[in-house]
Amino acid sequence: MANPYNRYIKQYQTNNITTATPEKLMIMLFDGAVQFLQKAKVAIEEKNLQERANNIEATRKILRELMRTIDLENGNDVSKSLFRLYNRMVMKLIKANVSRDINLIDEVITDLVNIRWGFQKAIEIQSGITTVENVMQERNDIMDKGEDNAG
Repeated sequence: MANPYNRYIKQYQTNNITTATPEKLMIMLFDGAVQFLQKAKVAIEEKNLQERANNIEATRKILRELMRTIDLENGNDVSKSLFRLYNRMVMKLIKANVSRDINLIDEVITDLVNIRWGFQKAIEIQSGITTVENVMQERNDIMDKGEDNAG
């Protein structure tokens, strides 16, 4: 039985997208890519080939769109590095789809989450919500926790 609220949910999602700033749209793309990859992992576990392929392809499309937004001609080394990172993620997803390797998908999820975090913090700095110093301290705190958990 179909959810009677689907029409309203779809309208809400459409409104969110059409009224979002470019920065918010970028964050939404990262969130969507991670969600698709989480679904792909479930599909691998359930041996659902079509669902796996569809969700990995959806993430690849998002990554290709992100790659298209990078100005390689006028960009700096960061732009070029980001482009190469996106391209490596696309290659890992192709390999993950063929080999059904959840570990490769997890690697891409980690990269996406880290890049999203960086973009989110850049947006917060630009809008005056936080400072570079605060972001650096937060990053150091995260790194310290990671070392504590590793040891």
